[in-house]
Amino acid sequence: MVAAIGVTFYRGGGSFYTKTTITFTLPTRSTLIPGSGTDDSSVIAFASAVATEINRGKPVPTYSSADAPYYGAGVRQGVMVSLRNAGNQWMASFPTATIDIQIVGATRDWVAGMQQSILDNILGVARAQQSASLTAPSDRITASVEPLTTQIIEISSSRSTQLLAAAALALAGLIAGGWAAIAVDRAVRRPRIGHRGRRGSTTSDPAPRMGDLRT
Repeated sequence: MVAAIGVTFYRGGGSFYTKTTITFTLPTRSTLIPGSGTDDSSVIAFASAVATEINRGKPVPTYSSADAPYYGAGVRQGVMVSLRNAGNQWMASFPTATIDIQIVGATRDWVAGMQQSILDNILGVARAQQSASLTAPSDRITASVEPLTTQIIEISSSRSTQLLAAAALALAGLIAGGWAAIAVDRAVRRPRIGHRGRRGSTTSDPAPRMGDLRT
């Protein structure tokens, strides 16, 4: 069993990860120019509303560092969509209208599929919210996917991590083997002791003869 766990660990040690970014700006403005509106409070509020709808109102977990990757929390497969937080788990800070999409999964295809699906959903929600508010097309906030953030990278276990895991598995095997040996030894010894006790009781107390009963 321990060997099977070890094989599973080494085969499943790698994951795929992406942190894709969508930036919101004032109408028809590029994210590369000053005054794009990415730091405008109304644009930030709109981006926050989009992220909230994508998450269906559920709170997004925060960590001690805003730069901490999603897979660093031990997640092997999952998605996190959040407004970029420059603060920490004690104090939030949202300086720009930027939504980060973090995806981690066991295969590249799964991550890529989720990435495209979520991007489509965010852009669709942004269009729908502005259409519902009867905002003229020329006055609508622009959502742009940052091209350099769409790459998917492979996350592999380091050599030191693999060695520590192998040592832990070996120790677990020794402990399990020791307990198994003790259990087997007890199971073998218990019937012998019981058998000896029964045999001793029959030979040490012979039945009285008829003559011994006479007074």
